[in-house]
Amino acid sequence: MDCPRVQHIRTLSEYTPVTGGMNFVVFLFNIYIVMSAGNSAESKKMATYYGPLVKNIYEEYRTGGIMIASHQRTRAQFTRLTRQYEIARWLSKYGIPSIIVKLERFKERLSSYTDRIFRPLVAVGFYTMEEVLMFQQIAKDVIMGYPVWLIIFAENADADVCEYCRNPHGNLFNLKLDSEVLVLCCDPNTIDEWWSPAVNRTMRKEIGHWIGENSKGYSFSRRPLYGRRNSLEGRELRVVAAKGSAYIWKENGKYTGFFGEVLNELSAIMNFTISESTTTNGFGNFNPKTLKWNGVIGRIHRNEADIGVSPMAMTHSRLNAVDFTIPMFSGKSRLYVRKLDGARVQWQAYFKAFAMDVWMTIIGLIVAIPLLLTLIRYRRGRNLFPQIIEHYSNVWGIYCQQGLSRFPDETSLRIVYLSIFLSAVVSTSVYSASLVSFLTVFSSYSPFNTMEEFVADGTYGLLILKNSAQYDVYKNTKDPFKKKMKSLMVPEESLPSSLAEGFKRVCQERVVFETNEAIRKTMDNSIFCDITAIDTKTIETFGMITPRRSEYLELINYRIRQFELNGVFRRLKNKYFTRPREIKIDYPKVHVEGVEPILLILASGFSITLMIFIIELLFNWIQTELLKRKERRIIQGQIKYSRSSHRAKNEMYFIP
Repeated sequence: MDCPRVQHIRTLSEYTPVTGGMNFVVFLFNIYIVMSAGNSAESKKMATYYGPLVKNIYEEYRTGGIMIASHQRTRAQFTRLTRQYEIARWLSKYGIPSIIVKLERFKERLSSYTDRIFRPLVAVGFYTMEEVLMFQQIAKDVIMGYPVWLIIFAENADADVCEYCRNPHGNLFNLKLDSEVLVLCCDPNTIDEWWSPAVNRTMRKEIGHWIGENSKGYSFSRRPLYGRRNSLEGRELRVVAAKGSAYIWKENGKYTGFFGEVLNELSAIMNFTISESTTTNGFGNFNPKTLKWNGVIGRIHRNEADIGVSPMAMTHSRLNAVDFTIPMFSGKSRLYVRKLDGARVQWQAYFKAFAMDVWMTIIGLIVAIPLLLTLIRYRRGRNLFPQIIEHYSNVWGIYCQQGLSRFPDETSLRIVYLSIFLSAVVSTSVYSASLVSFLTVFSSYSPFNTMEEFVADGTYGLLILKNSAQYDVYKNTKDPFKKKMKSLMVPEESLPSSLAEGFKRVCQERVVFETNEAIRKTMDNSIFCDITAIDTKTIETFGMITPRRSEYLELINYRIRQFELNGVFRRLKNKYFTRPREIKIDYPKVHVEGVEPILLILASGFSITLMIFIIELLFNWIQTELLKRKERRIIQGQIKYSRSSHRAKNEMYFIP
């Protein structure tokens, strides 16, 4: 079956009248039909040859479809279209989707396929250098690393075209390191791949060869893409990192830390040098007012650096601004808080040993039993109030593990007092056991064990690294619980800018610090207090970042996978993430803050005792003074009486 255009021409020839002066025209038209039929036969032959090649590449690279680029400004336009339609028709027999696109609209059509899961296969052919230079202008504005390319330099192409194909100079096609360009170079027996490790250089290497019509057609190299492209030819790359990072720093002019050593390994194995190394504040977040990113992400997003070497957590908003490498490590996000001292518990903990109904029963017994004792022992004519005070003192003393100064003689009182002793012994024993268990189990843990308890407590502030992934989550959250936690966050200007600052404030202030457990492990030797963690039930993954569609990303990912297989990552993680085993057992110390309630109770008891003692002394002094005054009045009365009696006797003796 011929192409549609040939069918249309033949139909016209059948219905054209042959008369008079039109004989010459008909003759030329018949010649054109014969030539068209020859072109059609040649097109079928070319489709039979190029069709299997395109099919092989389509299956080898698992592309999503085929785009055939068409030169519309060439002299052999009809012949080209015929061949292209024949190839498309041949591919359709195998269920392979294809489309023919004019080069003038190629950029527009390719952009509609960009960022899809399956890349297209783009096939384009060249016969003249004019076509090569035309494609050069198009390639300047096309992402050459996205599709798979099949560039065919035809066997009957101009000599200068074949010469350029065999010795490509410069980088006319704007190739990148990640470009997958297969080239059939005026020779149907071999297929080369082209790429560019440098700005103005094209590399060429054989990747496939013809193995015969009875086989699959072409055999391709089974080596991984970046196993074949393992060098950047000393290319200079720009690196940016976050200030104060615990993962990369310079020491004696050499990068160290987990990411620092990874960067050194990548530089050696990929053969690149670092032309510029800068640090910036924070990891980066988006400012909705300026519509710009800051920090490390901002530098990468603006193409001011080639690699961001910091532990960057992946979020949806960040993925729209930069590209992440495959995760280098992951960990749970946790809330870190300073451990309480050995016996430090909250004040209400001393009342949690008993339930509320038990406390009400004990208090009711202490209030009611002295009244019962007073009623049993009360005798008419005696003062009631001193007896009540005496019995309250006795009952309180029994519950404080004190004995009676005198055991009563009455049987009824003895039964009551014995019951009080038994209840007091049982109550104090149970209370002591419960309180000791409470102190032993909870004293070395955080003041709260869940995020809900942290929010309910409300006395601790929340710290998060500036420009971090956690800050973005809280800033843009719509979750009601996250909003409650955000209300406990310290002001933005007071947030720590480094891990060291965050953990220092945890040790010195009443705050919690939210960060990842994998990041915390790098700070073990810098945290000068004991901390504990609360799981937030969130897992974060970390990697390095590159600009969007960076040509180095896939090569870096390939090398990271190699590091995971050959033990480099294990060595670095053991070096920087594993805490040294401590042989010495360090028991928690009890500070003044840990026994504040006990000391306050003791001080209160001493204060009350001192007040009662002073009052007793005062009452005793007043009573003594009153007795002295009474005695003086009595003595003075007796003196007056004796004097008056003596005077009366004297008067009796002198009566005449």
